This record gives sequence, structure tokens and C-alpha cells, in this order.
Amino acid sequence: MTRVHLAFTPDELPDTTSPEDRAGFEAFIETMQPAFGAPEIPKAAAGFAIIARAPKLASLIVGLNQHMAFELPWTSQRADLRELMIQTLNMHFQCDFNFQSHLAKAEQRYGLPVELQAAIPYWKVSNIFTEEQRLVIEFTLAAASGTVSDELFARVVDQFGEAGATEFTFGVAWWSFWAILVGAIGPQHDFGYRTDQAD
Repeated sequence: MTRVHLAFTPDELPDTTSPEDRAGFEAFIETMQPAFGAPEIPKAAAGFAIIARAPKLASLIVGLNQHMAFELPWTSQRADLRELMIQTLNMHFQCDFNFQSHLAKAEQRYGLPVELQAAIPYWKVSNIFTEEQRLVIEFTLAAASGTVSDELFARVVDQFGEAGATEFTFGVAWWSFWAILVGAIGPQHDFGYRTDQAD
């Protein structure tokens, strides 16, 4: 069960919500409607319901999220590697909600097969990964753990250039934020991967 009350529509806001926060939430929903496709936050996008609890912060985060996903060169031009990085972080931080929310999207939109995503814990021994993918996983895990060596960073610079290495690091920091936030709050949603054997 989700650890805090999440509102996905203005009607679901608690009665104690201030008029200012209610107006901010409604403005956030209106701003996001083109992306959401409806005047509500989809259950599969519960991370946005979490940040919408603080509407001013939500507006800032959405702008940054847009930049990180679609404008920053390393994360926007190599969306396949971005998704591999994100899924590595979701596994590292044990954020099952975010991992499931990215599974189909990473495969269908960005060509990252589900089997490859499931093999991330075995990246050192599995032959499913390219050398570039292994480097992405290795650096992502090291950056998220605070253990990036000079040698590892030099390999990332060799592969992606200095600007790319820096932008890659921005991406690790940004999507770590989402994995930590969503993992701690613990929203629930059935993404369709559950089986009777999972009970």
C-alpha cells in the first residue's frame, strides 16, 4: 500500500489542502494534460502524483524532467542507453514500481529488450550486453554508490567524450532522485506483469 495519500485528480485532494495548493495542483494537471492525455495523473505515473503534493516544486521538477529526457544531448540522443541507465538505477535502488513502469516503454520505444533489462544484475557474466552497455551499467552503479574511480571515468570519457560523461552523470543523479523518491513512498499499480504465482 502507498505510504502517503496521493491525489491523481483535484477531487482526490484532502479537505485540508490549502486553496493555494489546490490551485497549484489544478494548474499542474492542466499543464501536464497534453502529456497525460486526460485531466488527471495516470496511476502508472504515480511519481508525478508524489511531486504534485508540492505544486511549486512539481512545476520546477517537470521542467527539469523535460530537459533531462528530451533536450540534454547524452540522455536524449541515446535513449536506449538512457533507459538502460534508468533500469539499472531502478534495480540498484530496488524501485520495483519505476522498473515496471519502464519495462514496456524501454522495449517498444527505445529498443531495449525486456530480456536485456531483466539481465542487468548479471551484466558482468551475461553475453547479452555489448561493451558499451556494460560500461553504462558499470558507471551507473559506481556513480550511484559513490565509487567512481579515475580509470572508470576515463573510460566513460573515451566512449562518450567529456561533455557526454558529464551529461551521463547528470542523468544518473536525476533518475536516482526518481528511484529514491518513488521507492520510499511506495505507490502501487498493476502494470500487467503480475501472475498468480507471484502471490
